[in-house]
Amino acid sequence: MGCPPPKALYGEGSLSVVRSGARFFAVTAALWTVAPLSGQAITFEELTSQAATARRGNHIPQAIELYRQAVQVRESWVEGWWFLGTLSYAAYRYADCESAFDRFVKLDDKRALAWSLLGLCEFETGKYDPALDHLRQGLAPDNGLAPEVEAGVRFHYGLLLTKAGLFDQGKRELEGYARGGAHEPALIQALGLNALRQPCLPKEVPAERLDAVTKAGTAARFWILGEIDKAEAGFQELVREFPTLAGVHYLYGTYLSYTRPEDAMAEFRRELELNPPNADAEAMLALLLVNANDLSGALPYAKKAAAERPSDALAEYAYGEVLMRTGELRPAIARLEAAERLDPAALQYHMALARVYSRAGRAVEARRQRRISLDMAAGVQGGEPPRIADGGAEVRARAKPGDTRPPENR
Repeated sequence: MGCPPPKALYGEGSLSVVRSGARFFAVTAALWTVAPLSGQAITFEELTSQAATARRGNHIPQAIELYRQAVQVRESWVEGWWFLGTLSYAAYRYADCESAFDRFVKLDDKRALAWSLLGLCEFETGKYDPALDHLRQGLAPDNGLAPEVEAGVRFHYGLLLTKAGLFDQGKRELEGYARGGAHEPALIQALGLNALRQPCLPKEVPAERLDAVTKAGTAARFWILGEIDKAEAGFQELVREFPTLAGVHYLYGTYLSYTRPEDAMAEFRRELELNPPNADAEAMLALLLVNANDLSGALPYAKKAAAERPSDALAEYAYGEVLMRTGELRPAIARLEAAERLDPAALQYHMALARVYSRAGRAVEARRQRRISLDMAAGVQGGEPPRIADGGAEVRARAKPGDTRPPENR
């Protein structure tokens, strides 16, 4: 389902902390004006000295202008681009921030915080594809980001994964915020869009679809938290009120698949009747039929899902499982390897690879996949839930005017 043109970047549905710093920066910008430079020549050293003085005095607009002039004089000045970027981010000047960090990472590509800030600014200016890539780089393993900073970055990353149609990956990023998100409309809407497999951002949801998205997100949040009675009631209400909306029967079927597989299959078939084609519903139906030992019934759905959504992890996984169960190990390995390559953080893909490698007599690779699966399972069980994302305010707080140099992934 397509999305309409976006509304304002952050409306009433934004996370509450985003708005908390706006008044301070608006007042600061109103109080301080940039003094024009005199007609006489000014040296690079004088510019940097004046810029540092303005920055330490919290004279943000003046500091931004002085740093801008300084990097024009010396384009290779890494620290200047850093401060121009962080100060612009602190002042909500996202286009300027984006330009500054784009130059910074070309000079120094080892700073996770720089990649993260670049991605956040691109998110705000609507450049979603590069934002997704740059946030991914900022969230690389051992990134050194402070937990509160990583939370804000990871939330936006989850939003963009959903918008890109990478729903399973997006869900893993977003669901960790469910416990603290009861009164955060943007989070509830993000969970709803992801659960309904709608590639949109919360700000892009049209008014006529907002109630359905909110109900889906509320029910999905209860499911994530293990509040099953509330989740069940929420899903039933969603199906009753929006019986033909794309994704509703798929979502309910996914929920039912863990405990009532026959009912789940009926929901997936209903989704396919109402909203064909739907590779996700076909893949899930194929997997349930595999579990029911109906391989002949599963094969057409799995094959169709893989054809409709090439390079989709879930479709590749479903087709690979069917092929493995029918003894076609070589093509099964190719499909399951593709699924793991497309979504390496999915535990079930590694477990499936361990099984198919074992059946194919590839013992070393089977042991490696079992080891990865055990490590991933231990990480899931022992991991701490992330703090509620604040949409960038924590990251903004780290762009301190008094910082003397770019942090080394602090």
